Amino acid sequence: MRTYSSLTQIDIPTNLSLTQLLHTTTSPPLPPSHIIATDSLTHRSLTLKELRTNAGRIAAGLSSTYRPRDQSHWAVVVPNSCDYIEIVHAILWLGGVICPVNHAIVASEIGHALTVTRPEYIVAYGPTVPKIQEAITIAETELRNQGVQWRVPSIITIISHADSGKYKHIPDDLAAQKALPIPQYNDTRKRLATIHLSSGTTGKPKGVELTQYNFVSNVKQLEAHDSKQFHRGSRIVAFTPFAHIGNTTFPLFLGPYMGIWHHAMPQFELEAFAKLVDSVKPTIFQGVPSIVLTFANSDITHRYDFSKAEKIDCGGPPFKKEMLDRLMSKAPWRINQVYGMTEGAGYVAYQRVGDLQPDNVVGPLLPNIEIALRVNDGKDDAPVGGPGELWLKGPNITRGYAFNREANKSSFPVEGWYNTGDVCTISDKGVLAVVGRTKELIKYKGFQVSPAELEAYLNSHPHVVEGGVGPVFDESQLTELPTAYVVLKPHLLDEKSRKQALREVQTAVDGKVSGYKKLRGGVWEVQSLPKNPTGKILRKQLKDQRSGLTSLDREDRRVKL
Repeated sequence: MRTYSSLTQIDIPTNLSLTQLLHTTTSPPLPPSHIIATDSLTHRSLTLKELRTNAGRIAAGLSSTYRPRDQSHWAVVVPNSCDYIEIVHAILWLGGVICPVNHAIVASEIGHALTVTRPEYIVAYGPTVPKIQEAITIAETELRNQGVQWRVPSIITIISHADSGKYKHIPDDLAAQKALPIPQYNDTRKRLATIHLSSGTTGKPKGVELTQYNFVSNVKQLEAHDSKQFHRGSRIVAFTPFAHIGNTTFPLFLGPYMGIWHHAMPQFELEAFAKLVDSVKPTIFQGVPSIVLTFANSDITHRYDFSKAEKIDCGGPPFKKEMLDRLMSKAPWRINQVYGMTEGAGYVAYQRVGDLQPDNVVGPLLPNIEIALRVNDGKDDAPVGGPGELWLKGPNITRGYAFNREANKSSFPVEGWYNTGDVCTISDKGVLAVVGRTKELIKYKGFQVSPAELEAYLNSHPHVVEGGVGPVFDESQLTELPTAYVVLKPHLLDEKSRKQALREVQTAVDGKVSGYKKLRGGVWEVQSLPKNPTGKILRKQLKDQRSGLTSLDREDRRVKL
């Protein structure tokens, strides 16, 4: 098997726990008074010393009260906040495993999360307790049907109480006077840190097992890769849920280690976000696709102070020139392409500050990562440099999925190698580019069409707020047709102008691509696009957006040229 390795290799300790990492910093050392977090939920601030002290005391209180087994599972269903950061470090400190769950999802989805992770304890934001109780009932039924015995977990509240004090509350009832001793492990590769839910773009989310070594490795990889990006003056207004891997490594581990200040937003709202930007003066912006489009297409950056912006970290498709020019005129930021996944403990490739690279690539691999590019269902090597399906190996790569033998079998075709499902290329300088995704590529009469490429053209069109592309199967031709779904801008007031706009969008996109990439399934107007919590379009669900339209409306809104 032909492999490609990172150009940089570093030593990563296998006996450094995340609690020990919390008690060290990059050089020169950060002062204990350094602020690493604030939030909009409790209006707290958190210094490095306070995090260490509070986490240690909560760990001691939880340990003495519940006497949990080593590596016990703890679901954390809490909004972005200083409390979230504290409870995660407390649970890791006492030897537990974090099972992060987005507090904003519905009971059935929380129930599935509990089924996947099987926690013994649940730390819950007070107002979510009724929903969690419903979710526990759902999980009990699911696990019973699987023949799995599961003891109903203990619920502990945090931030706000529930049911008039029925449950023990953090920190009121569970903070000891002295911190628990800092744990030491001979081999953190064997110590689970989290069971994160995968993004779930293809079926229900799975539980990704990430070790303490995986996260320590990703922190050390990022530091060695380009420490200039993560300086102690870095600030972020963090709205992506901490429960998602896209906002785990940074606020929980890299932030305290490098000195990055995260202001935690429990949920995104544009005006509230902009006011926080005006106050916090962030240097780093989270490049969720829909948010980046808003920056480019609105006056929000002129009404509030975005002047300290240094970069927008983006993991989406490359921007076309028209939209990129608009975006770059809004603030002094630059686009910084990144590539990562739940199974990589966050990050795999990252553009450096000084990189001069084409817009359609991600950036160099992080240190100590090895990849292979495979074709023909993984049977053969791709041509040198690809394109091919990306297989990964490295210190930050998951050991597998919790309680899911079939997923492990399909995702790890060769021992130690994780198959991402992404189609990539790599240059002779180790720079990665993502071409598409094997499970999302549209197959039109034997040709493969990348939705991401077509979406870049859609999102640069002046009539479009945002757009997504997915397949629709045409029985008459026995093939998938590339089909676009767009949210139109509000200046298009009447039905005639909106239909004309859809025609113009299709003409513009079809004029920029090869024949097999044309939008033969049409362009549809929708009110919103289905997305996961970090803004990733759920392309498998796009076609469901049409279900509420009548047949006549469908023909009126669909444009075929």
